[in-house]
Amino acid sequence: MTRKILITTLSAATLISSSAWAQPGQGPGMESRHPMKMHKKHTQKGKRGMRSIFLIQHGLPHYSKILMKMWDDPKLALSSEQKSKLEAVRNRTIQQVKEIAPQVKKLTLEIVKESRSGVKAESLSSKVDTLASLKAKATKVQLQCIEGTRSILTSKQLEYVHEHLKQLRKKHRKHS
Repeated sequence: MTRKILITTLSAATLISSSAWAQPGQGPGMESRHPMKMHKKHTQKGKRGMRSIFLIQHGLPHYSKILMKMWDDPKLALSSEQKSKLEAVRNRTIQQVKEIAPQVKKLTLEIVKESRSGVKAESLSSKVDTLASLKAKATKVQLQCIEGTRSILTSKQLEYVHEHLKQLRKKHRKHS
């Protein structure tokens, strides 16, 4: 059950991708496990163009996603206060993304279906504008999450997270 709670990830994107965090201290051993590890992706794998609800799909750091993997890293050394604040940022972000994501998905599918059935571009214009507005709103939520996370971490912690992200990108490029 706990695994289903809690992403999107940001992925986020990545991150934002979209379940709630478990509450600290909930269940045995939770103090040693970060609740974000129960993140559930809400991406549409295999469906091109429908993977993200964000306008900017690459380049923005997915702090929530990386922090879930680093939550108890002694080199990162998050304090209890920082963890609580990060959880609050994450929960707020997830709630907002959860409200936007179904609308984006539904509207995207409508536009695709209508376009395939021959509906003219002009007739789809208002739906496309609404979709763009929703994706812009989601991107603003993502940017607020990034800003909120940065304000909680120290410069040394941010540097450590960025170095970790850099190493992950190198590893990913090597395997691609």
